[in-house]
Amino acid sequence: MLRRNAASRRASWLKKMVFDMNFSIRNLSFGGLLCAALMLAGCEGSSTSHLGDGHDFGPNNPNLYVAIGDSITAGDSQVGSSNYPSILAGMLNKTVINEGNGGDSSGEVMDRLYPILDDYKPGFVLILAGINDLIMGYGEENAARNIRIMVHACQDNKTIPVIATLTPVFESYSYLDSSIMLLNVMIQQIALDLNVAVVDLNKAFNDDPIYILPGGIHPNATGNALMALTFDDVVK
Repeated sequence: MLRRNAASRRASWLKKMVFDMNFSIRNLSFGGLLCAALMLAGCEGSSTSHLGDGHDFGPNNPNLYVAIGDSITAGDSQVGSSNYPSILAGMLNKTVINEGNGGDSSGEVMDRLYPILDDYKPGFVLILAGINDLIMGYGEENAARNIRIMVHACQDNKTIPVIATLTPVFESYSYLDSSIMLLNVMIQQIALDLNVAVVDLNKAFNDDPIYILPGGIHPNATGNALMALTFDDVVK
């Protein structure tokens, strides 16, 4: 009960950041958002180190981020411009290109990654993929294998990959719970094996449907704000 109440209070705070479902993170001070991210992460101080410090980016732009994935990244039509990449761009004060494409399996995300690396030359790629593999019956191992390949592709390109666990699902998608749990364990293992940063969205959502739109799968505007804050805490 206490944990649920805490989650509800956090959701209420996030809702205050969302204006008429057209939340614009640029309307808030960067300093205030940084404090908010630290509060949500349970931190009591700040660090002077940043992801990418000392990294050789080669010809890539260290100030350019690409968020790649499926409709969870693209943002549901009900969310509009309040998708997590747009919010994160304001928090970082950097360019975050949204390369989410609804319905993509991890294999399709992987196929799109290679020209993205060549064309954009991003310093960072944020990878969130796998839910459609589970829906289509491709399986957790298929998704994990493709995520691992994408990490290697980024590393070979001198781009820093950041991978994320899947957000929880509800309603008619609840049958995927065990598969999501298994794939998230695999994603955490990939991060350990390949020494890459992982953004634990599943933990941040705390299995709370308050962050999910009716239908049970896509984060609402508040959920997207939480995603952005959780990514920010890792990539800032």
